Amino acid sequence: MTYKTVINLIITCMLFTASSFMFGCMETNPSDPDAEVINATDLSDANAHDLPPVTGDPAFTWDPDDPALEWGPCPEFMPDSCELAVIQGDPAEPNADVLFKMAPNTTVDEHWHTSTERMVLLSGEMVVDYEDQEPVTLEPGTYAYGPAGLPHETHCGDEGDCILFIAFEEPVDAISVEEQEAPGSDEEAFTMTTDEAQFADCPPFMPETCGLAVIQGNPEEHDADVFFKLTPDTKVPMHWHTSAERMVLTSGQMRVNYQGQAPVILDPFTYAYGPPELPHDTVCMDQNEDCVLFIAFEEPVDAHDIRGGNLPNR
Repeated sequence: MTYKTVINLIITCMLFTASSFMFGCMETNPSDPDAEVINATDLSDANAHDLPPVTGDPAFTWDPDDPALEWGPCPEFMPDSCELAVIQGDPAEPNADVLFKMAPNTTVDEHWHTSTERMVLLSGEMVVDYEDQEPVTLEPGTYAYGPAGLPHETHCGDEGDCILFIAFEEPVDAISVEEQEAPGSDEEAFTMTTDEAQFADCPPFMPETCGLAVIQGNPEEHDADVFFKLTPDTKVPMHWHTSAERMVLTSGQMRVNYQGQAPVILDPFTYAYGPPELPHDTVCMDQNEDCVLFIAFEEPVDAHDIRGGNLPNR
């Protein structure tokens, strides 16, 4: 077990138990008899799309096979068959999301990025070789963390196109080491699967069988990553987050009802963007398989139950 894994496990235990100050003290207790019930209705059972619309950006999804996706060329030093699609944000600004596609049996030569990369492989089999580390093989659903400034080479195997979801923190770039020497990094790249993740309790208002695993970063600070797990046929009541959620479903089938919008259905490897402070409920529709959602947060990790009048400042 690595030092990073130990630290993340400690943080997970501190923050996601029922006594956690972050999730234990900030949440409205749904069993509190003094809690106010909005419009005399338990909104955890309401259809979010029947509620009044809210201002701000809408939630949306992208399927990696959607013909409406606009794929463009990769940087010149990469193979001609390589493609890039911006699915959220402005790539010239912080916090944009992209899909990166490589054809089978192609290689991107050694390069580096100004930004950290927080990634999930959506299809194919990809080998990533970071400087001074053993190469790692990514299967669909594998999470990977790539530190800023650390040079690496990427190869797509023969299992079909490799499609990689990447959440950037800084503007999107890719710089060949032949053009500019990499600054390097004090951090190590690493990967994690849902089978390797250490799940702890969710906030108290969520189902007891729900699980939450911190896989990168400190959830009290910016830019942490988590796996969120719901058991089959369970529901999370209406809630909201301070942060935007940049998500990929890695297993199961999930329905998310955002306030003022039609419900969205997530199948495995669907991308979803949830704006900050937008109330929503979540259902694992799968009858046989856990729903596991990768979430890249921008702000500290939280979840606010709206029952009792705990509404965002919109």
